[in-house]
Parts: sequence; structure tokens; C-alpha cells
Amino acid sequence: MRTEASRLRQVVRFCVAGAAGVIAYYAALYGLTEYFGVWYVISTVIGFVLNTGLNFALQKFWTFQNKETRMVGRQLALYVAMTISFLIGNTVFLYLMVEYLYMWYIGAQVILTAVISVLSFIISGKIFTNERSDT
Repeated sequence: MRTEASRLRQVVRFCVAGAAGVIAYYAALYGLTEYFGVWYVISTVIGFVLNTGLNFALQKFWTFQNKETRMVGRQLALYVAMTISFLIGNTVFLYLMVEYLYMWYIGAQVILTAVISVLSFIISGKIFTNERSDT
């Protein structure tokens, strides 16, 4: 059973590790859109790919302290499925917020990032801690 202090440390690690992916994501989103003229929807897809690569390793090994490698393929598949679901949802909602609510794409993305972060913590915890208990 996790103590409150242990859970708080895990949340802090999740946020710190997630920051690396978020920085890569926003750098791609802003840089590709503003400097290279890439449509913001394409930029968001590229940013999500960068975010996923960084976050899988950091969340598995550092945040959730799951050092097991026997199930890494299955965990990666589940993590990628989660990320793809978030990518689809993020892209649809970003488009709707920008095109129909007339929000600035960065502001809309900040809101979506907060929602996705909470969902990601919950689901990632299930992916990495359930797999660890199976070993």
C-alpha cells in the first residue's frame, strides 16, 4: 500500500518527467507552426510523437519505478495505444477549440495538456504497476 508521501513523490516525478516531453511537444508545435509554416494540426502530431518517446522510458523506469524488462513490449504497446488515443482526442479537440471556439491554438493546447496529463497519470500507473505485480 502506498503512503501519501510516496504517492506525492510519484506525482512530482510524473510532472518532472512529463515536463521533458511537454517541452519537446511545445517546441515542435510552436517551432514548426510559426517558423516553418506547418499547419498546427500536423505540428501537434509531430510533437506527440516526440513526447511519447521521451515519456515512455521516463515514466516506466523513473516515475513508476518499474525496472522489469520482461513485459516492456506489452507495456510499450499499451502505452502507445494510450498515447494514440490521446493524440486523436487532442487533435480533434484542438481543432474544434481553434476553429469553432476561436481560441488561440497555444491556449487551447494548454487546457488540453492539463486534461491529458491527469488521464495519463492514472492510466500509466495502471500499465506500469499492474505489469510489475504480475512478475
